[in-house]
Amino acid sequence: MKKLFSILFLATILGMVFTACSDEKDGPVIPKTQNLESMYEKETDTHFMFDININKDSSSIYMYNIVFRIGDATSPAMTLRVDAPVSVDKNGKVYTYAGTNIMAYMMRGTTWTPMPGDDYRVNNLLCTVDTNVKTYFIKFDCHGGHFEESGKLK
Repeated sequence: MKKLFSILFLATILGMVFTACSDEKDGPVIPKTQNLESMYEKETDTHFMFDININKDSSSIYMYNIVFRIGDATSPAMTLRVDAPVSVDKNGKVYTYAGTNIMAYMMRGTTWTPMPGDDYRVNNLLCTVDTNVKTYFIKFDCHGGHFEESGKLK
């Protein structure tokens, strides 16, 4: 009986040692990169892809079929890319892009082309991507127009 108790005691101690020495760190594991897409029904609907890399100075937001409202007028639908700084909350679930005076790129054929001039810079960008509740919110100003939208992620 003493031998059985000694073996069980030794097994318990070894289990505690291996548990204490595990590779897991305290706190959430924050993914270094993510590619997230907004939900949409048709390819012609406004939609987004959020390319998040927290190891880089900036990450990309790809915007498809974007229409700006400038006063009473609207722009034609266009495809844009904006590279902006992105940060992550302490839980690793909410990503925030923010910045001003950001170069915008327009898709011309198969090439991303910088939009010319300061008038085409993206200002007052605020975009939150919440992977916990699978939603996004984006707003910014560009070329005298304002864009704002929110929705769900796939």
